[in-house]
Amino acid sequence: MKKTLVVAMTVATVAIGIWFMQPVQPHHYELHRVTYGETVEGIIKNANNNSDVNYDIRDAVSIAVNESSKMEGGAKSRQLQVGDKVAVPIYK
Repeated sequence: MKKTLVVAMTVATVAIGIWFMQPVQPHHYELHRVTYGETVEGIIKNANNNSDVNYDIRDAVSIAVNESSKMEGGAKSRQLQVGDKVAVPIYK
């Protein structure tokens, strides 16, 4: 009985820990066309300034570049060119 309780508590603790350690996923994406002097970090921060979700900007940048590279005319790297399309992750 004691072993079963210890195993159940261990499994529950591990499951809760894994659930809390998962990264935040974006709610949806918005298309943004780059103008002069913009950075990926700035675009993402401006788009999510009203959000109360605590997200990692490095993950958001990599997600944005990855999703943008799938589009025709999308940004292929963090170095943006004028006219590039960026899929901006929106966190809610």
